[in-house]
Amino acid sequence: MRSCRRLVKNYKSNFSVGAPPRHDKMAHLPERPLSRQGRRACILLLLATALLSACAGKPVKKEPPPDWQTKQAALAKINSWKMHARIGLRGTDRNGSASLIWLETPERRSLRLLSPLGGGLILLQQDATGASIQDSKGRVWHGQDAGELIYRVTGWQIPVSGLRWWLLGLTEPGSKAESTVDADHHLVRVRQTGWKVSLDKYTRFGAHELPTSIVFETVAARKDARYIRVKVIVKNWVID
Repeated sequence: MRSCRRLVKNYKSNFSVGAPPRHDKMAHLPERPLSRQGRRACILLLLATALLSACAGKPVKKEPPPDWQTKQAALAKINSWKMHARIGLRGTDRNGSASLIWLETPERRSLRLLSPLGGGLILLQQDATGASIQDSKGRVWHGQDAGELIYRVTGWQIPVSGLRWWLLGLTEPGSKAESTVDADHHLVRVRQTGWKVSLDKYTRFGAHELPTSIVFETVAARKDARYIRVKVIVKNWVID
């Protein structure tokens, strides 16, 4: 086995990249003849050494992120989910916060807002026939547009139709938008339908990377009575 080890040592020295052949004095000493088992072990050891050397030299390839068009197409197919988030609202003369549970299916949309401005539970539901809001006292309001209905009941502007897409890291279809995409093909800035949107953080949920920190505010000046800034911190996504 001493001869076998010497063979391996000479192999590694002679075949290392950039290393000159070595002339070891011990190589000229007489060797004991190897048995059949010794020769077999020596060959296996040489093959293993060669294999390890080859593997160590191969660089690990990093898969490039999908391009923006491919990512858009995949995200646009998501139409059923359950999302938990915390939202903070700030206007010119008042602030508020609420927990949000958003259930989305192709047929119905349901938003549960818990403790907005200390007002208890508000349940918003929307389908093809229109929208309705029910508060913690059982009172019900009806309307055609969910965003307008929320404003009428709570006094807060929430762009529900746009938010449905911004939550996925997309712009709202059918509406003109100015947008910015980063090097990883994430949507990070949007200006659309009178709102400025920032998507500052993405987290992987299953097969998709989705925004988990979203800030949207009206383009109106902060001193304007119509100004509102909303921050959404997403806690969890469950995508069907």
